[in-house]
Amino acid sequence: MCIKKIHRYVFREHLFPFLGALFVFSFIFLVQYLISQIDKLVGKNLGFMVISEFMILSLAPIFAEVVPVAVFIAVLMAFGRFGEDNEITAWRAAGINFSRILTSSLLFAVLIAGSMLYYNNNILPDANHKYKLLRQDIAYKHPDINFDAGYFLEDIPDYRILIREKYNDMLYDILVYHDAGNIQETIWAKSGKLEIVGDKVILNLHEGEYHEFTQNTSGEYKRSAFERYRLVVSVKNLELQRRDSKYRSDREMSIPDMQVKVREYRDLKRKSARNILKNMAEAGFDTASVDPLRGLSIVDARIAAVKDSSAAEGLSSDQLRHYRSRLQSLENTKMRVRSYRDMERRYRQSESRYLVEIHKKVAMPVSAIIFVLIGAPLGMIVRRGGLGTSGGISLVFFLIYWGILMTGERLADRLLMPAWLSMWAPNIIFALLGLLLVHYAIRERISIRLPKKLEKMFRKFRNDQNER
Repeated sequence: MCIKKIHRYVFREHLFPFLGALFVFSFIFLVQYLISQIDKLVGKNLGFMVISEFMILSLAPIFAEVVPVAVFIAVLMAFGRFGEDNEITAWRAAGINFSRILTSSLLFAVLIAGSMLYYNNNILPDANHKYKLLRQDIAYKHPDINFDAGYFLEDIPDYRILIREKYNDMLYDILVYHDAGNIQETIWAKSGKLEIVGDKVILNLHEGEYHEFTQNTSGEYKRSAFERYRLVVSVKNLELQRRDSKYRSDREMSIPDMQVKVREYRDLKRKSARNILKNMAEAGFDTASVDPLRGLSIVDARIAAVKDSSAAEGLSSDQLRHYRSRLQSLENTKMRVRSYRDMERRYRQSESRYLVEIHKKVAMPVSAIIFVLIGAPLGMIVRRGGLGTSGGISLVFFLIYWGILMTGERLADRLLMPAWLSMWAPNIIFALLGLLLVHYAIRERISIRLPKKLEKMFRKFRNDQNER
């Protein structure tokens, strides 16, 4: 019975600090975000309801990020106060070890993590989607086509448009795929601008290349460079489609929805790989054991061999004509293989983005449990139950956690790290640290030996706090 009372007591000691920290830090981050967005809100004659909706929707992603911090703070405050009031010493004297006390904290974190997993998968995607639409309605008098930099735009029939970067109204590194039956068009441009005129989508492109491949027996291939190119696509009922807003980025999707996108991009990736091998086979290459990703280098090696200066010496006019035709055919094959290879890489990057977000939706809630493993021993070490000390320590740890997470996300976007590892790396690192601290806490060895200078500074800080 005594153990049950202690569990309830420990659980209750986490609840109110958690709610307080959640409110304080959510308010701080919300105010900071609204200040950064103030120029987009003033002077637009927005009503109270619109402003309120904007603030609530802005709070949705902040809430998802602040919850693990609030759990960390709650655990630090609870165990800091237990240590400060010598309650842990009394419990140990009564035969209750640290692992039993920690059980209540872990149960608290598991409940929070389960709730956040549901929130991230079922509530946050819709909130993010509504926020994006509201932000666009505020920014523009007429809604624009929905797209995010780094993702394929699929709102336009028969077109797939990928924009790598966007600054204000300028677009950079633009890739356009157009599949019109037997003709496939690929357009790449260094920069450009997208605009809507009536029911037409207009892309004004600058400095790029145009590739056209006819899928028939002739296999005709065209390539040209341009300084300026104007792509005009007529889309019926464009206004209605934009307001319908079916397009969603990864942060606006649930895990099952993103898994569907992952499967789609894997199919497109395999299709591009097959097209690489198909074009190589049509050019006379043996593709039985060829890795599609190495196809371009194989074609380059064949072209280099054909271009050998000695190959064209002493040839008759017919042989020379055949030689040039062969070389031109290989050059065309190279361009097609390169185009499909680039498409395959873009599809892999898009697949990785969705996988990163899937793992992130799970890894962030789990971090709340891991922060308990770190926060409980640290609270016993610090022996301070105030919000200032607990908040400062938790923010330092969370900034480190967030830095590792963001670094992993960028590496995964560049295909330099598997998506699962990029999101779970900080959890793995912090879990190992937490288990080490818990191990020493269970063995009642919770003191940390610091270098003498740091130990002296820390002792002085403790004395100043006690004097106050």
